[in-house]
Amino acid sequence: MHNLWIPVVAILAVAAMIFGGQAYSEAERDAHIAALIGDRLDSQTPAEISHLARVNKGYGVCGDYALSGADTGRFYYNSATERLALGTAAPLYRDNCANVSH
Repeated sequence: MHNLWIPVVAILAVAAMIFGGQAYSEAERDAHIAALIGDRLDSQTPAEISHLARVNKGYGVCGDYALSGADTGRFYYNSATERLALGTAAPLYRDNCANVSH
C-alpha cells in the first residue's frame, strides 16, 4: 500500500503542471490580445476582453473588447499567425466568428 503513494503523487504532480501551464498560457495570450487591441486603437491602456470563444481547433479566439473611452467592438485573433481583426466587418472576423454566438 505504501508503494502506491509514489505513482499517485507523481501523476497528480504531472497533471498539475500540464493544466497549470495551459491556464497560464491562456492568461498570457489574453493579456497579449488586450495589449494588441489597445496598441491598434492608440490607447494608453490595454483593452478589456470578454465573451471569449475558441475557434479553428483552438488556434483562433473570438470575443468582445472595451476600452476606457467607451470604445467597444468585437475581435478575432489567430494565435498561429498572430493576426488581429477588429470589427464585425473585417473579413477575418466574418470568416471565423460569424457562427459564434456571444
